[in-house]
Amino acid sequence: MVRALIAGGSGFIGKHLSKKIIESGGEVAILTRKADPSISYKQITWNPTGDERIQANSIEGYDVVINLAGAGIDKKWTETYKKEIVDSRVRSTSLLVNAINSANSKPKYLVSASAIGYYGNVEEGTVDEDSKAGDDFLANLSTRWEEEAKKVDKSVKLLTPRFGVILGNDGGAFPQLLRGARSGISFNTKGKASWKSWIHVDDAVSSIIFMTQGGFEGAYNAVSPNQLRLDGLMNLIAGEMGKKIRIRMGPSLAKLVLGEGSEYSVFSGQRVVPRRLLEMGFKFKYPNIEEALNDLMTETN
Repeated sequence: MVRALIAGGSGFIGKHLSKKIIESGGEVAILTRKADPSISYKQITWNPTGDERIQANSIEGYDVVINLAGAGIDKKWTETYKKEIVDSRVRSTSLLVNAINSANSKPKYLVSASAIGYYGNVEEGTVDEDSKAGDDFLANLSTRWEEEAKKVDKSVKLLTPRFGVILGNDGGAFPQLLRGARSGISFNTKGKASWKSWIHVDDAVSSIIFMTQGGFEGAYNAVSPNQLRLDGLMNLIAGEMGKKIRIRMGPSLAKLVLGEGSEYSVFSGQRVVPRRLLEMGFKFKYPNIEEALNDLMTETN
């Protein structure tokens, strides 16, 4: 029976992962900014961007520590908010690593989330786990994020999932995509929509469990093996709703409406291959977008 401590456990991915671990007979405790009375398992409050440290004894007794903390990138980016995006990831990772390194009894695993933004904006060709890092805001952030996690004690196995666009009904990008498709709006730049490397939330959390149970280490791309362009994704979603895309918003208007973050979350893209997951034998429940949308739209309707 695995005992997991999840930072960001009350968030979108964290709730799904907690449920999956508990259903498999494990135990979960979460690190959260604010305790949620609707959550039945143990909650430890913390401020991942504050000055206080995590006590080492808060880490002890857990088999795996999982860091999913991080402010969303789907808001307008002011300079203040960009700092929060960075601090909520790098600072939280530093706090957890320091606590683990100070603990007498250390976990077997640290799972420290990252993102495929690590590769920068790559519209031509494909990238896998051996591809080099990019050199824009999100790529530099992901590099700092991962380097902070690498400071963990060498006795602790480090696993770094680089998440793509995670699709689920209760968070992530999908509710926003639904609203756009319902209004007949998609996005386009220079006549070509960006690549989107996506993953169903069920596969995202299952991949974490699969990799830790298998004893694997290092970075892996948590994305479906079948990528598609954003306009294709929006057309499929609209079609499921009996709608048609009638307006394609370009980058200038999107930046005015959505802010600087739209350049990264909407118009930037990567065609990412989950090479390590496939080599290790992970079986995707939703390898194709049609299967994923069928599940998500059934739940929505």
